[in-house]
Amino acid sequence: MFHSVDLLSAPEAIFVMILLGIMFICYCFAVHLIVTWNPHHRPIIPLTVSLTLSLGPMVALSYMGDGVSSLGEIFEWVFFVIFVEAGVLVLWLPLVLALVTFQMLRVTFWKPSEDPLMDMVEN
Repeated sequence: MFHSVDLLSAPEAIFVMILLGIMFICYCFAVHLIVTWNPHHRPIIPLTVSLTLSLGPMVALSYMGDGVSSLGEIFEWVFFVIFVEAGVLVLWLPLVLALVTFQMLRVTFWKPSEDPLMDMVEN
């Protein structure tokens, strides 16, 4: 299935990248809703919309090759997109770890400034 469509051909490349971006954002939003769940929050409508918006581009991508799609092809696209998104996250991981390390070092060696008002409160 992936050999019949060149995903990086000139006219379709931007369209495919936009669809992958929509799927990634909707997936991250769905994970955010699930992780930050609390008893007073009703996430069913945003979660349904997010999953619908992430499945729409997958169906569109599965129709790109020959105009015919099946449930198996849609599942292949789901696994492909999840694999690509995981790969992108792994590619950004060293930069994220470097930034986190820098912040930890900055917080570790931070010294509070001398404030004369705090000295007056303590005395």
